[in-house]
Amino acid sequence: MNTSTSVAWRGATILISALVLVASAVFFAAATAERSNHPGQGAGGPSVLTPDLVLYNGRISTLDRRNSTVSALAINDGEIIATGGDQQVRNLTGPGTTVVDLRGQRVLPGLIDGHLHGMRTAYHCWTQTVRLDQVTSRDEALEAYADKADELDDGRWIWTTFGGWNLAQLDDPTVFTFEELSDAAPTNPLWVTGTGLTGPRVNQAALDALGLAPGDPGVQLDAEGNPTGLLTAPATTAANQAIIAQLDELGIEGEAQCLADFVDEAVSRGLTAWKDAGGNNFPWATTGAISDGLHVEEPAMWLYRTEGLKARIAYHQMSRYAGAAAAMEDLRNAVGFLGDDMFRYLGPGEDTMATDPDYADFATLAAQKRLSVETHVGDLDAILDGFEAADTAYPIAELGWRISHPEDGKPTDEQLARAEELGAGFALTFSTVRNGAPGPRFRSVLEADVPLCLSSDAMNVAPWQPFQSLWYVTTGDTLIPGTDGVPEDQRLTRLEALRAMTSDCAWSIDQERSLGTLTPGALADLIVLDQDYFTVPDDRIRTLRPQLTVVDGKVAYAAGPFARYGR
Repeated sequence: MNTSTSVAWRGATILISALVLVASAVFFAAATAERSNHPGQGAGGPSVLTPDLVLYNGRISTLDRRNSTVSALAINDGEIIATGGDQQVRNLTGPGTTVVDLRGQRVLPGLIDGHLHGMRTAYHCWTQTVRLDQVTSRDEALEAYADKADELDDGRWIWTTFGGWNLAQLDDPTVFTFEELSDAAPTNPLWVTGTGLTGPRVNQAALDALGLAPGDPGVQLDAEGNPTGLLTAPATTAANQAIIAQLDELGIEGEAQCLADFVDEAVSRGLTAWKDAGGNNFPWATTGAISDGLHVEEPAMWLYRTEGLKARIAYHQMSRYAGAAAAMEDLRNAVGFLGDDMFRYLGPGEDTMATDPDYADFATLAAQKRLSVETHVGDLDAILDGFEAADTAYPIAELGWRISHPEDGKPTDEQLARAEELGAGFALTFSTVRNGAPGPRFRSVLEADVPLCLSSDAMNVAPWQPFQSLWYVTTGDTLIPGTDGVPEDQRLTRLEALRAMTSDCAWSIDQERSLGTLTPGALADLIVLDQDYFTVPDDRIRTLRPQLTVVDGKVAYAAGPFARYGR
């Protein structure tokens, strides 16, 4: 092609491109559809799909590379097919399109937690759980137990596990008395633990259920000979066994309903997907894994198969803390990355420790089998040693290997460099920094070229609500008066933190090419907030709530002005 022809060709190309841009003021995803239902059009020709759902008149943060904000988007069959201005997107509607006026509210991609023991809420029944994660009033805490007792049948246990809250966060940080707990739940046994409490606190209904009386071993008494509510051994063993026995009666369908109740709460808080870390029997047993019975994958799969799963789960399987050799036995028939966009198995989970002498052999086998691997706690250098051994068998960068919840100012620069070389990622949590202890290096990991996802490590050892996590990492605040959390040099901006729970976190559930943004071609997970995440005062970030949550293009939660769109 000569010079004049080349110039002419480039000029024509530029002109055509400009005309296309002028003709289309809306970004859209083209799709191929059957033409038999569209008289007058050629069979098999391209067409813009008619949306199922159109949202307009909003401030929609797409989290594309330019951090674009648009006012409208269109969804078809679980996928975003168009974004742009109100009129252009509304012009795509058809007779069956649901059209929602966003009333100027902020819209974000659905939030993702990169390390959450959420499926455990099936067996450790969420329906019987009281969480005090964000409660700061002692009266409100006691009221929560009374409300839960009103919901449940008599005799059903109610519990609060220790890691989600700290007694010091209450306006009156004194332990609940035996009388207060007995008044709150007169016909339901209570089992309450928390950071700052020594041992479980129970009520009269719990003593009755356990057949215990004042003076029995493990029932602590005050100076007047009355129960204080504190149990010690052997009464604690009796309580643990009674709770497990009641949970064992749920069965797969009952556990699935408990999980469904958690999912309903999750989507009402803006959490639309999570990477699940499996579960063990803690806190009511110190050995074994829930997955040894029919308690984790089975109810989750049942909920998925019966179309009751309204949030996305990708999981690593927790086995039974029996060492790397036993874990290798568990991998004999394992095949990773099975499932779809809603429910997917990735590989073995965090309970195989790098301190095990066979850890490198376990990691190598997992790489040979093309499995994703998650490892936690212990010596990060030992974990990376195992990852490097595995990388010689197969490139683990292709398999989404990750290290969960490093603490104490980790990872170091050297450890970050090793992870970067491997393509390994980090799930960074708030389980210790929320109480003023050294946490992970959030900003240092963000600025390194490694995958990152903000995570909670709930349910037993940390709070779980996603906007509380965003509050921790952006403000450095905690719920404990006078106690700082994330150091100033490791905090993230609101946009950085949001990306670390959306677009930068999608890799953690093996959906980095399809989730975490609100752009054409992306899966349609989004939340419409009651207040603007980017402008509310710092102290209100943690209590932000969606008024509309959409998962896979379907309304999963609706409240306030959008309540009529609920299903």
